[in-house]
Parts: sequence; structure tokens; C-alpha cells
Amino acid sequence: MQGNLSNRGRIAAVCALALAVLVVWLATPRGANLGIAFFYSVPIGLAAWWGGVRWGLAAVAGCTALFALGDAFQSVPEFGVVLGIRLATFLGVALVAALAGERVRRLEHSAEELAAIRAALTPARLPELAAVDAAAAFVPSELGVSGDFYLLANGPDGSTVAIVGDVVGHGPKAARLATFVRESLAALAASTSDPAELLTLANTALAKRSGRGRKLVSAACVRYAPGDSTITWASAGHPLPLALPGLEEMPIAGGTFLLGAHPDIELRNASARLGGDGGVVVYTDGATDVRRDGSLLGLDGLSRLLAPLAGLPARELADRAQEAILEWAEGPIRDDLCLLVLRPRA
Repeated sequence: MQGNLSNRGRIAAVCALALAVLVVWLATPRGANLGIAFFYSVPIGLAAWWGGVRWGLAAVAGCTALFALGDAFQSVPEFGVVLGIRLATFLGVALVAALAGERVRRLEHSAEELAAIRAALTPARLPELAAVDAAAAFVPSELGVSGDFYLLANGPDGSTVAIVGDVVGHGPKAARLATFVRESLAALAASTSDPAELLTLANTALAKRSGRGRKLVSAACVRYAPGDSTITWASAGHPLPLALPGLEEMPIAGGTFLLGAHPDIELRNASARLGGDGGVVVYTDGATDVRRDGSLLGLDGLSRLLAPLAGLPARELADRAQEAILEWAEGPIRDDLCLLVLRPRA
């Protein structure tokens, strides 16, 4: 009812219920109607649930007045004592209903906020990309919301930029931090498509972000230039991309550091050319950390699952990879499953 009535409709419903209790009380023979007055708790509870303490107190005052009005027609023995008991009951109902309603509204608001954050971190609709076949798969963990995200963008030089990241930790704080990092990367991708530079600049933005405690984020960034089929990539403490169709890890030169681990990090790019049947899979560790009978799927297991799918178009590969991983897991997953597929458009 809460979402279907206007405030005017709610007030009308409360008044109608209160009057109905009065009518039933007056229509019931004297001596058998004392307990009926407790039903004033129904309109009082609804008023407090919908409008909080103020509405609840107003309903208590109104229903107490109706109870006194009823006494004028059918006198209540020891009216003062009975009124005190009813008033205490009404006030208790109003307080409990108001607190419960506020709690539910906060939970609803929090759920809506987290749903909006998740939609921003892993949008179902991907942007139009020049000569690139791209698709994403995402399944939230049983914990509700975490810090996995992906980003696809058109670089300033006509290339495609793909980023997959994972905030260390779970819950709303991780999700909000992931939103900050993703928004930073999206803004930076408008001016550069260099993977190492993008991740380094994101690390600088993360280091300048106010707040206590170290904030750690892993990310892998891939740049694909359709014109010469060149793919360039860099990683910041993240699982390395997998090359299609062989599903080999794509190595990088030098070290790799989590974003946020240090204000100044040094990341390097690696480059290769994609063949006609080539492509890349970028994923978070939620795709390899799924368990079955106490065993991790791991990189070898993920490669085995993806091997029969390696020649499929991006959308079909992503969908069937998601199905295969979830089927292997045989149960709820404890970390977000996030996977991005890029390959040249036929």
C-alpha cells in the first residue's frame, strides 16, 4: 500500500479506519465493546508507518478523541484508567510502527542506491565501437554488491579502450570506491588511450582522494586499434588478459602494482597484433575463484571451460562462458563474476 497511495489517500484511509472502529464500537452492545477500542491501533500504526512519528502522534490524538466521544454515547466504567491504558497502547504502537517504517525506507533507499551503483559499474548496454565486436558478462556475488567494474570507451585516436577492475573488499564502500575509479578512468579515456598512462593517472586520482585507510584496486586496461589490428595492454595487480583463440595469458614487462598501493607507480605497456580469429578476454578473479567441492576453478579450469567457445562471436562467447562458470560452480558465487570479450568485427 505504501507505494500506491498519495499522502491525501493515506490520510483518508487512516480517518476511514478510525471512524469504522468508532461505528463498530457504538453498534456493539455495552459491556461487549471494550476490547474493540484496541483496534484503533490499526489506523494509528498505518499513520506512523507511512508518515513517521508526527503522523503517528496525530493519529493517537484523533483516535483518543474518538474513544472519548464514544464514551459520551456509551459510558465506560472507570474511564480514566481505561483511557490511560488505551493511550499507552496507542503511543507504543505509534512508536514501534514509526521506527519500523523508517527502517524499511532506509533499506529501500540503500537497495535502490546500490542497484544504481551496480548499473553504473557494469552497464548492460555497451557503447558503439568502431570495428570491434565486444560483449560483457557480469553476475553479482551472493554478498550483494562488490567492487568489480568494467569500462568500454572510444579512445581519442579512434581506438577502443577496455578496462576491467576490482576493488579490494566487498560491500557498499567497495562499490562506491569502484564508482569513483571507473568515473575517473572514463574521464581520462577521453584524452588518452594509452593503457599504462590511464592506469597511472587513475592511481594519482585515487591517491588524492580524501578519506582514511589505503584503498586498493586492481585493473587491466586494453587498447585495440582496428586499423592495424594492434592490441596494447597494461595491468595493475590484476589477472592478465587471455589471448583468443589460444587463451594464453598476455604477459607484461616489468612489475605490476595495485592502484592505491603507492602514490607513484610505474607501469609498462605490452603490444601484439591480433589475427583474424584473434581477440582478448579480460576478467576479474571472480571468474577463477569459484569453488566446487572445496576446489577452485583457477586459471587452468577457466581456460578449459573457454576453450570450446574460443571461436564464437563476442556476445555468444560471453554468455556461454558465464553459463559454463556458474554451472561448474554448482552454487552461489562469493565474488562478482566479471568478464569482457573483445575481438575484431567480422
